[in-house]
Amino acid sequence: LKHRISTHLPKTSGPMSRLISQILLVTVAGAPKEVVPRTELSHPCHRSISRQVRKQVEKEILKPAERAGIKEWPAACPLAPARDLWAGQEKHKSRKRSTTGMWTCGYCQKVFKSEHYLDLHLERHHMDETPPGGVCLADYCEIFDACHPEVTRRGKSDPAPSCNNETMLLQRRRCEESLAKCLPLDQEESRKLHAKLSRHFCQMMDCRIRAERHKEQNHEMMPVVVLLILVVLLGFIAFSLTVCCVDYSDDFLNYLEESNIISSRCRRRATEMRENTRSVMHLDRTKTI
Repeated sequence: LKHRISTHLPKTSGPMSRLISQILLVTVAGAPKEVVPRTELSHPCHRSISRQVRKQVEKEILKPAERAGIKEWPAACPLAPARDLWAGQEKHKSRKRSTTGMWTCGYCQKVFKSEHYLDLHLERHHMDETPPGGVCLADYCEIFDACHPEVTRRGKSDPAPSCNNETMLLQRRRCEESLAKCLPLDQEESRKLHAKLSRHFCQMMDCRIRAERHKEQNHEMMPVVVLLILVVLLGFIAFSLTVCCVDYSDDFLNYLEESNIISSRCRRRATEMRENTRSVMHLDRTKTI
């Protein structure tokens, strides 16, 4: 770089030429580096959204089904764990608990600086580990209201994601068809769970209902935040009063007595109570030197 700059300088010597050369070198060295965009995943099945859907499927369907005594899933069930496209690869990912937070591939033990690059590696070298005809759980994100990972992580939806009633109608049909394949109505164990999930998910797939649900979630979070602030504030006030009463009780009592707010007798009683409390609690502040 220094050679390139020097070739464009005038063929003169002296302090001025050296000064110009130094200014150019500092300017070029201090210029911001060009940010190289990362390589994006090419597979159409969105991994991050699939993770969110997988969590919901495990929480809302797989665990309740296990409690209901359902141990095997029909081969046509699109939400069966064995048909999950990325489930096997997700189980072969591990992260070191350190400041670097490196990710390790469980198939070949290679290490990567972020989960994104591990996903890229799995996509390029370990697609043979995915089940044949695997189901992309991201295609079912509307059923579980998980199509927006950033909203799901924050736990709120302000502003609310866009919604289309025609899309919701199609997804509602997909929801009903999936439940029919996974939880057949002709089986006693799955009939009740089928009806419950249909009411909770499929029948709620409407833009107006979903908007109301998002508003309720936002309103539910506000009282919790206000309550936490009040608890912290009351704790700070109680701590401050305790410190003042213990460390500056004599000055405080003197001020009250001089202001004729309390009598001398009340002051003596307060002093005696303080000393008795310190003695019982072993909080004698005097030290033997």
